[in-house]
Amino acid sequence: MKGLYEILTEKKWMVNPDFVHGIRKTIEQNLNTHTAFTKPEKTCGFVTAKDDKDNTYYPEEYQISEDGKQVRTNYQLDYPDDDERAQNFPFVSVLTVDGPITRNGGYCSYGSIDHRDMMMRAADHPLCRGHLFIINTPGGSAWAKNDYALAIDYAHSKGQKVIALVDGMCASAGMYLASLCDERYYMNPKDEIGCIGVMAAFYTLANGSKDKYTDETYHEEYDPESFDKNKAYRDIANKNNSKELVKELAELGVEFRNDVKKACPNAKDEYLHGKVFNAEDVKGILMDDQSTFMGCVQRCFALFDGIAEPIKREASIQKPEPEDNEPEQKQNQATSSTAQENYQHTKTQNFINMANYPKINAACGMQDGQQIEVKEEGAFMNAPLLDTLEAHLTSQEQAVADAEQKATTAEQSLADLQAKHDALAETIAQKDEEIKNLKEAKAKADEDIKALNDAKAKADEEKAKADEELKTAQASLATAQQQLADKDAQIAELNENPGEEPAQGAAPQNNGEGAKVETAKTGYPTWNPADPVGSKKAIEEYKRENGLL
Repeated sequence: MKGLYEILTEKKWMVNPDFVHGIRKTIEQNLNTHTAFTKPEKTCGFVTAKDDKDNTYYPEEYQISEDGKQVRTNYQLDYPDDDERAQNFPFVSVLTVDGPITRNGGYCSYGSIDHRDMMMRAADHPLCRGHLFIINTPGGSAWAKNDYALAIDYAHSKGQKVIALVDGMCASAGMYLASLCDERYYMNPKDEIGCIGVMAAFYTLANGSKDKYTDETYHEEYDPESFDKNKAYRDIANKNNSKELVKELAELGVEFRNDVKKACPNAKDEYLHGKVFNAEDVKGILMDDQSTFMGCVQRCFALFDGIAEPIKREASIQKPEPEDNEPEQKQNQATSSTAQENYQHTKTQNFINMANYPKINAACGMQDGQQIEVKEEGAFMNAPLLDTLEAHLTSQEQAVADAEQKATTAEQSLADLQAKHDALAETIAQKDEEIKNLKEAKAKADEDIKALNDAKAKADEEKAKADEELKTAQASLATAQQQLADKDAQIAELNENPGEEPAQGAAPQNNGEGAKVETAKTGYPTWNPADPVGSKKAIEEYKRENGLL
């Protein structure tokens, strides 16, 4: 599933276009019908192996002995030395690159990341003698070559050579992988080699477009400051402008062709622009020779042991053919000193030192001392220089477009800022008015608080006066209560000891009515705490009646 996801999402590919157009319909049908992808069981391999259940199968990665009689799968490199399944013989590590190249593998295939890790694990083993890639691929992800380059460089650091053997097709990214190897061989003269170039294939929707099946509207929203995010593909979808993407592809193409030319110095321009060749037609150019599987295995052993010499590649010298209309005196220049001087003068003018043209030099990616061939008709550049110059001009054009876009964005940002400034100014004016109103409300509130404080102070004063009067009344009440208690005690004492009655004397002069003796009255009122006022009144009345006041 990881591989399928990468095929559906990866934008830039080094791949045979026939494969792209072939798989496109399959993927479209799968997306519409939700049909599960399956990979047929591989039945074409050079060696067989046994799984844990003793089933025979064709492995895609393994270690093989020089005679081809011993095989171990890659994962057995991790077994300890005392395990009977551990790697115990000198070997060449074999990796099969079959089908489209992706970075991420899946349930049914390995990706370049898997190959990188397996190759580096094998390179670390002390019995490793070299590496062999079996290649049958239309190409694939442009990024995958970085994984292979890392693994191959690591093998070289261990003193191990890497050989590529083509068994069917070695196109685009497959050719990039082969160019990274030390030597390249093919099995069949009609094996397909080349397709050197970069392409982009992807699905995209214009912003605002509707899906014809679901009627859903496709939307993409971006941060205003992220104007470069996904720009190349947005320009294609929304503006039908592929300049940015073509620029990226051109840069990758220049890198691709330069790397192939380093590995294959005899490769002329005609081999570097996407054409596919029969292997026999590019022998000594893109391929070193024809060989077999075991021939390549034994070649790795021979290179490691120093028995065989590595292939030395030197660009063949291409002598220019004389033109038919060339003047006779020029053909015989070497016969006289004057003619020789004229020839030398002409020869020195056949090249221009690009150091004299720094701007053109920079645009073409030329180094100091590099030269461009000049003929009578003028100066001419080869395809790589043209590619570099085109990429530079495209880059400059895109830089101008980017600058214009940034200027437009800046103007819009300025307008937005001005609008924000005006809105803020209006908001500030509103806030100033609110502050003024709040100040007035606060002043009124302060006045109300002062009035309340004055009223509270007056109330406190009146309360203090009332408290003082209450205190005085309570003291008077306490005194009266004490006096009353004293009187009560006297009355109680008198009731207990009333005294002697006076003696009877002569009759008073009262017309014979006898003497009137006044006796003390009893029934002194009791004090009722619940009715102090009534109790006091009753006691005072009793005292008046009894002459006690």
